[in-house]
Amino acid sequence: MTNYESDDEIRRRIEQRYKKRQELYVHIASFVFANLVFWIMFHQSWVLWITFGWGIGVVSHIIDYYSKYGGGAARKEAEIQREIARERERLGYEKPKNDSRMRLTDDGEIEEVPEDEDHWAEKPKYQ
Repeated sequence: MTNYESDDEIRRRIEQRYKKRQELYVHIASFVFANLVFWIMFHQSWVLWITFGWGIGVVSHIIDYYSKYGGGAARKEAEIQREIARERERLGYEKPKNDSRMRLTDDGEIEEVPEDEDHWAEKPKYQ
């Protein structure tokens, strides 16, 4: 994910996540409904095999959704960022320093401070 995603890209990603969530809900609902019908109509042990096999599919679908779109995805991204930071530290990577000075203008814009302005020497004192 970049910092400059367009609204269309963001919308497409959210619609994809919504679609996958709906597919998961339909899968769970059809599993519950069909197995209730099988158990009510047949009362036989072979229905257990259907319930067990299909249950494995539902559980794997839930795990897949969780790892791609749920809390698992957030944990995965956090772990990746920790590993990137650890690898950079191991390699002696230093974040480039920004030598230019910036300030916030009266209208809320950020601008670079010209080198000839030396108002940085005086820092405001907060009480």
